[in-house]
Amino acid sequence: MDRRRDAVARGLSAPEIFMDKNANPLTVLFEVEVRDTTSVTEWVDVWGERALDALAGEPETTAYEALTSEAQERQVLVFERYARGQTSIDEHQQRPAHAQLQETMGARNMTRRRVMSSLFADVDGYGWWARPERNETLCVGDVRITFLVTRFPDEETKARYIQLTGDHARYCWDNEPDTLIYGGGLAVRDSDRGPGIREGDLLFVAAFADDAAAIKHRDDPVHVALQPKLAELNRERILAQSYLTSGKGFLWAGSRR
Repeated sequence: MDRRRDAVARGLSAPEIFMDKNANPLTVLFEVEVRDTTSVTEWVDVWGERALDALAGEPETTAYEALTSEAQERQVLVFERYARGQTSIDEHQQRPAHAQLQETMGARNMTRRRVMSSLFADVDGYGWWARPERNETLCVGDVRITFLVTRFPDEETKARYIQLTGDHARYCWDNEPDTLIYGGGLAVRDSDRGPGIREGDLLFVAAFADDAAAIKHRDDPVHVALQPKLAELNRERILAQSYLTSGKGFLWAGSRR
């Protein structure tokens, strides 16, 4: 019996059981506002040295990319994924290159403030975070990534939403090769700033190779047919933002993933 079926057998919903920040892979969304005295390009270039170290020496850091916002031009969101949750994060933060990044940015006074910092534990069996047929390390600029965070009135509604969108992910996997990421996670704690994300809120992440791929996904008849079913579920949208990759980091790390 797999973990999902075992959860059901024990009377637990999927969101209740799949939130161990140490057992599950974690997604981190860390967003900052860059000071007016520093260009966003300069900030990303300095950060990019840290990304090279993560790619070369951190096999449990499975994604680490700086994203720029079209809506907030002075902000940068760092999209991070860690294979062993908090354990992998601790190892990432203990590397000398991490201290060097903090020292360099601090000395040059490059960051004005932290905008958002949230952690999400993967929902087991939901979607995907890399395409195995694209075995190369994905360090490409201008990949569009959309983040949605949704809150539900109860666990049953959340579980139904996860089921419907998770089932749809299987269709997208087979029919949308340029949908690069279609993943989900649950917030492991309340956010201390930003859009007010709370523990248990659902994160959805979609990455598309280009705008044509995003339009194909949006307009696919199967996707369109799903929307009335989702509309029946009571929910609140907490965050809806779109970003572009800088190409200075990586969305996945080739053959080592």
